[in-house]
Amino acid sequence: MKIRSLTLHVMWNDDFSLVDRFLDAARSASPLTVRVSVSPPPPGEAERVVNALRNRGVKYVSALHLFYGAEEVHRYVSQYGVFASFSDVEEYVKFLKIIYSKGEVHLSRYVSLLLGGAVYDSPYFPASITTRRGVSISLLYPNDLTSIDDVKTVLKRGETIGEAVARAVGVEFLGVDGSLSPWGEESVAKAVERLFGIRLGEPGSHNAIWKLNKAIEGAPIRKTGFNEVMLPLAEDEELKTLVRAGFLDISKFVSYTSVCIPGLDMAPIRVGDWTALKRLLYDLAAVAEAKRRPIGVRIFPVDQEEYDVEGFGPTPALRL
Repeated sequence: MKIRSLTLHVMWNDDFSLVDRFLDAARSASPLTVRVSVSPPPPGEAERVVNALRNRGVKYVSALHLFYGAEEVHRYVSQYGVFASFSDVEEYVKFLKIIYSKGEVHLSRYVSLLLGGAVYDSPYFPASITTRRGVSISLLYPNDLTSIDDVKTVLKRGETIGEAVARAVGVEFLGVDGSLSPWGEESVAKAVERLFGIRLGEPGSHNAIWKLNKAIEGAPIRKTGFNEVMLPLAEDEELKTLVRAGFLDISKFVSYTSVCIPGLDMAPIRVGDWTALKRLLYDLAAVAEAKRRPIGVRIFPVDQEEYDVEGFGPTPALRL
């Protein structure tokens, strides 16, 4: 098990000296990323807040939610690399068109579309909004699963680490986001095949994802955020292999959204038809409403068959 992220959640008008204590405590735990998520600042305060955190050495900042349109989000994301989210399909598509026209498709990783409601106080950026002060943790653990029972064991270890960091900072421990998420060769798709004997894309895939979700749900720990299987295409080398081999296509990713969050994430999509893309997003909104749980979407609008996603390499583009 690795610590995928440790996140401090603060209010936009807090005294950010708290951040310094958190950075020291978090780094001692050796997470892959150290993050700060701020409750959404009013538009007039956003630049000050983001600058204050950047000046304290925070690399990953989530701040822009609720109040911001496509042009404003583009300005902040392109200038500061801050994470943001939309809840409106039209504004999200407008943002995608801006970055596509400007040759800045790489900025898509910083911005998500939240459908079916909001998710609060999760360490997973950008699809979460901070509402409370405290510390949260997420884990990287697909390779640790040799049986379904390993889920609760791993998540309990993560809870212990998160509680220790929160105590060192002097804030509440908000919980573990137990979502099963990949990172390169640490593959959720491989974990599904190892545990259930099927490749994602084959019959039984929905059931396998659902059983993993139930295992996460049943773990006796303090939880926050999503707590579901995640299938971010660019972040999972086995998912890329399955797409190239024809086992997975855009319809299957949309279908899996019915049982996991997110089912269409970090995904290059060939967008010759923006109207079709918008209809796809409304399909995902319908799925979110039907399952009565929020879902997050991140799309790279591209023209090519493969797109080189920063940090994760060449990724096959899905076709509408």
